[in-house]
Amino acid sequence: MSINDPLGLGMIGCGAFGLFCLDAFSGLRDLRVVAVADAHAPAARQAAERLGISPCKDAAELLARRDVDIVHVATPPSGHHELAMAAIKAGKHVLCEKPLATDLAQGDEILAAAERAGVIAPVNFVLRYNPVVEAVKAIIDSRLLGGVLAGCLTNCAFDTFMPPGHWFWDKSVSGGIFIEHGVHFFDLYSYWLGPGRMIDAHAETREGTGQEDRVICTMRCAGAVVSQYHGFDQIEPMDRADHRLVCELGDIRVEGWIPLTLTVDAAVDDAAADRLARCCGGCRVNTTETFDAEHHRTLRTGQTRKITRRVNLLYRPDGDKEAVYAGSIRALLADQIAFIRDSTHARRVVESDGREALALACAAAEMAKS
Repeated sequence: MSINDPLGLGMIGCGAFGLFCLDAFSGLRDLRVVAVADAHAPAARQAAERLGISPCKDAAELLARRDVDIVHVATPPSGHHELAMAAIKAGKHVLCEKPLATDLAQGDEILAAAERAGVIAPVNFVLRYNPVVEAVKAIIDSRLLGGVLAGCLTNCAFDTFMPPGHWFWDKSVSGGIFIEHGVHFFDLYSYWLGPGRMIDAHAETREGTGQEDRVICTMRCAGAVVSQYHGFDQIEPMDRADHRLVCELGDIRVEGWIPLTLTVDAAVDDAAADRLARCCGGCRVNTTETFDAEHHRTLRTGQTRKITRRVNLLYRPDGDKEAVYAGSIRALLADQIAFIRDSTHARRVVESDGREALALACAAAEMAKS
C-alpha cells in the first residue's frame, strides 16, 4: 500500500449501528471499507450487499486479510476484549465501540497490547466531535461565565426494541447501563471539565423482571459536582436527554443525546457577550436586561467581574440528528487516520480516554451494588 492510498477498514459487527457507521464512513476519501463480518451471517451479508463486496465467514478471516488496516469492533461489549486483542495481534489498528471492555483489567490488557504493537486502539467517543459539545467546551474554557459549579444530565432512553431477552439487559454481555452506556457521558464531562472521581451511585430494578433499567450517580470533575441519570424505560417518541451546567454567572443547557441545541442564559459585560457569540459560530446574542449602574461580582476565585447586561443565546448546528451524528463519526475516524499517517498529529480522542471513562463506569457499577 502506498502512503497516499486509502486505508482499508474491516467492520466486525453489522447490526443497525454498524450499518449506520458504514454509511457514514462512505464520505471519507482517505478510507475504503474492504471487509465485513458478523457472528450472525445474514447481518454480514446485508452489510456486504450494501457495499458491493463479499462478506467474511468470520472475524478470523477478516483479520487475516492484508488489505485491512483498521478494524472497527462494533459488537456487543462482551466481545470487545477478545476481538480487539485478536486484531492487535494481527497488526491492525482498532476503533472500538464503547465501552473499551466490560472490566478495567481487560481494558488495560487491550491498551498495553496496542502500545507494544505500535497500533492505535481508541474508543469511538463521537460526542467529542459534535459541534454543540465543542461550543460548550469553548465557553467553559474561556471562563466567560466563571467556573462551572454543578452539572446534571437526565437521559431518558427508550426500550421499545429491547425485550427481556435482549443482550442489553444481560450484564455478562453489556456490563450494565453504567458500563455500556454511561461511558459516553463520563467521557463527555471529563472532556468538558477535567478528570472525574465517583462519589456515589445507585441502581433501580424493574419490578417483576430483575432488569436493571435506571441508574444514577454523582461524580466530581475539578470544582464541579455532576449528577447523571440514565433510564431505559421510555417509548421511542419520548426518547430524550438534556444537560444543565450551572456556572458562576449563568447556565449552559444542551438538548439531545446527540446534542443538537445549546442555550446560554448569563449575566456578562459587553465584551463577554461578543465572545460568547464567537464560541457558538457567531450566533445571535439577545439582551434581556441591562443594568443602569455597573454591577460587579466577585467569583469564587476572587476575581472581580463587571456585569452590564443579562443575555441569552441559542445555537443549533446545521443538519438533523442523523446528519450531525454521521458527521461526528466521520470526524472521529478522520482524526485517527490523520494520526496513523502522521504521529505528530494531536488527536481529540486517545487511548487513555477509553480507559478513564471505563474506570468511572466500573466504579459507579461497583458502588451501585452496595
